[in-house]
Amino acid sequence: MMGAKIFQALETDIQEELKLAFLDAETNLMETYVNITSEELEIFLQILSLSIKHGIIPVRNGAIYFSWDFRNSFSFVTSTLSTIGYGLIAPRTPMGQMFCVFYSLLGIPLTIIFLQSVSNALLQPLSEFEKYLQNMEMKETQIRTCELLFFLVTGLSIFILLPPLLFMKMEGWTYNEGLYFAFISLSTIGFGDYIIGVNPSKNYSNIYMAIVTLWCTFGIAWMALFFDLLSKNLEKTKISVTCNTLWQRERKFSGKRSHFWPSLRR
Repeated sequence: MMGAKIFQALETDIQEELKLAFLDAETNLMETYVNITSEELEIFLQILSLSIKHGIIPVRNGAIYFSWDFRNSFSFVTSTLSTIGYGLIAPRTPMGQMFCVFYSLLGIPLTIIFLQSVSNALLQPLSEFEKYLQNMEMKETQIRTCELLFFLVTGLSIFILLPPLLFMKMEGWTYNEGLYFAFISLSTIGFGDYIIGVNPSKNYSNIYMAIVTLWCTFGIAWMALFFDLLSKNLEKTKISVTCNTLWQRERKFSGKRSHFWPSLRR
């Protein structure tokens, strides 16, 4: 509930500004082209909205950009099997939707198996780091903390903090937008408000798309491992706090009992 209220406070103003801008543009259009009725304009806007939903995006030179080429179809497959699901393009035909169901039923489990192999490869340096800390005779809690920090710093640098620089160059985004996209994608939230490789005015190279695919693959595996490692540490902290609380209660109860027993014996 607190999160919902915070998002409401942060996003309401810009939404109202966009709403007013749209109404002004609609009014100006009606005043400029007097032959257009409000019903005709409404029909046009509905068709425009439906076209964009189907991946047909108008651009300034009057051309349209149909999103189901092979590159974007490959991007759709990647987002589907990784369960990110951006939602910019999606199958609309009955056959395409049915194929997506069966394709995902087979593809997602295979992707999970593959990501588990990637995760094991990412855990190898962490295991070596743990052995190094154990040789230094550090306590278990210190080792867990150092592991978490090492995993967090290296992963954040490689998968979260550095990729936005590439997105700034290739997509024309700001650093904040690239950072936001990186986390939303690797955590498989996938809102779909930012998507790479779909700007019709950009000429993307195959090398760039290959780099993004590798980043997404290893990044999702790292993010899953980080969440798992963090949850385990939180669970151990919870167990430790619970045990300490029970021990304090038992100690307090034992102290009270020691005062009562002598009187009973007398």
